[in-house]
Amino acid sequence: MTLTILATFLILNISLTGQMPDTISLRFERKIIAENSTEIVKGISYYKAPQKLHIEVQHPLKQIMVIENNITTIYYPIEKKAFRIKSKGPVQMPFIQSILSAMKDDYGLSDIGYTLTRSEKKGNTLYTYWDPPKEYKKQMGRFIIGIENGLISYSEALDPKGKTVVKSIYKKHMELNGKFFPLEIQSEIIEGSKKTNEYIIYSDVKFNISLPQEVINFSIPNSVPIKEIEW
Repeated sequence: MTLTILATFLILNISLTGQMPDTISLRFERKIIAENSTEIVKGISYYKAPQKLHIEVQHPLKQIMVIENNITTIYYPIEKKAFRIKSKGPVQMPFIQSILSAMKDDYGLSDIGYTLTRSEKKGNTLYTYWDPPKEYKKQMGRFIIGIENGLISYSEALDPKGKTVVKSIYKKHMELNGKFFPLEIQSEIIEGSKKTNEYIIYSDVKFNISLPQEVINFSIPNSVPIKEIEW
């Protein structure tokens, strides 16, 4: 697992407890700019507590992804292809987990063993510095969170040598139960000399709604073979 993947895992895959929504639906747009290429992905996500996610990618291709616990099912309805991936550990939940994590007081860092080592105020922003748990110290470095007027505005993940691997800016926050989460996230991902910029925009966010029947009862047609993969 690369440092960048580990950093993304720690940013997004945070253990969640407390008063959380039972269901979430939202539309997303994700733009990735790397070197001379630009990729845009659009779709809609449905989340059901505690650990089920249904994603429908609508652009640039048709794709359905269902994540439940450590099983990821991917279905391409046009190509009539399907994959079922069984992972040994937790699976990240794209387009939803960052919202759930933002509802935690410390964004879940203490839940996964991070320790707050210091804090400092720069202008209107309070920066807190977190050291990784012992089991990650050979792969991960410090994690930094910036809070401005009570809202997360910045995060940065460093490698063990102190070099930045991911940094993000958070904007346009929305409130639920006194917690605020960002509707726009701009990230820079650094791997050696390569830099990738990622922009995520959420819209039409709804909480605690009845999910569509086609989501609740989704299943791959019997006529489509499913390729099993161990990860």
